Amino acid sequence: MNEAVVLTRHSLCDGGYIAQISLNAPQRINALNLEMVTRLLFLLEGIATDPEAVAVLLDGEGERGFCAGGDVRQLRASALSAGNGPAREAERFFEIEYRVDHLLHNFPKPVICWANGAIMGGGLGLMVGASHRIVTPCARLAMPEISIGLYPDVGATWFLQRMPGSSGLFCALTGVALNAGDALYSGLADYLLPQRAKPAVLQKLLKLDWAFEREPDAEMLTAELTDLEAELDECLPESHLKQRSELIDALCEDTAPAAIDEAFDSLHADDGWLNKAGQTFREGSASTARLTLALFERGAALSLADAFRLELTVSSQRVKHADFIEGVRARLIDKDHRPRWTWGRLVDVPSDEVMAVFNPPWDDHPLADLK
Repeated sequence: MNEAVVLTRHSLCDGGYIAQISLNAPQRINALNLEMVTRLLFLLEGIATDPEAVAVLLDGEGERGFCAGGDVRQLRASALSAGNGPAREAERFFEIEYRVDHLLHNFPKPVICWANGAIMGGGLGLMVGASHRIVTPCARLAMPEISIGLYPDVGATWFLQRMPGSSGLFCALTGVALNAGDALYSGLADYLLPQRAKPAVLQKLLKLDWAFEREPDAEMLTAELTDLEAELDECLPESHLKQRSELIDALCEDTAPAAIDEAFDSLHADDGWLNKAGQTFREGSASTARLTLALFERGAALSLADAFRLELTVSSQRVKHADFIEGVRARLIDKDHRPRWTWGRLVDVPSDEVMAVFNPPWDDHPLADLK
């Protein structure tokens, strides 16, 4: 395995070190593949049990972004090569990716995620799992899976439910671009710091009086980052979601397929951001939207571990769906941006088509051990 896809550095502090883990595929905005998530899991499991490690700093190489999501071209290739059998490489990717995400949510030491630029799909899954989530003023967040025929995963079944009002469902159905203000308003991030301050911030963290215990160290880190945010005083962009919260809640009030079709067809107001959201919904995969609605209904009462188990069941089958194969072709391979979806509207998607992906394809679930 080529370790260069994920870089590790140990920055020494008094009696221990902060482990810096950097995604290192800047040519594809650090999009995750099986090699990267396998390496991430190995490194995180080692750091979790290392008594000298006080915290993790997770970031991405390059200026374009922290992580643009999963390498869906590779997932598509795995699905196509599988024929009528299971897409083993894609299935293995999802399993390990979800293990990484789940581990971050439950990590026994503070995890600082420094997220600059593009933070999409699987990148958002990594960031949300961290205990201390930093975005920069140029951060651009999205769950854009409706445009490629997949669906919002990486724990989104759980964490989008916890955004204010119906904003999580709105983001899932539209793939809309969020700014740093949205990230803080929605609870997807905690702090706004300028990218230029990153080296100085790390040096300040190294000088802290670490207790080598999660809770006091997390509290100390929270206080330090809060003070740094106030000191640096970056201008927070106004939140699109907050500005339009009442309208968003009204749009998603009735989640019946016909009602969603009608509500989102009406997004033609004199509002460029909303217009873009409506256009992405209308041009996106109707089967993805139907699946998203079903996941929101099923996921409302699930624990995080159960949400990951549900998503692995769905992802292992959805990756072979004609709409995913076609969506990736149109958006990322041929780039004609004219996907030929199986269905044009949510009401056209058969219910049994949606329900079929909720049946686990295994006797023993690969993520049965998650707690």
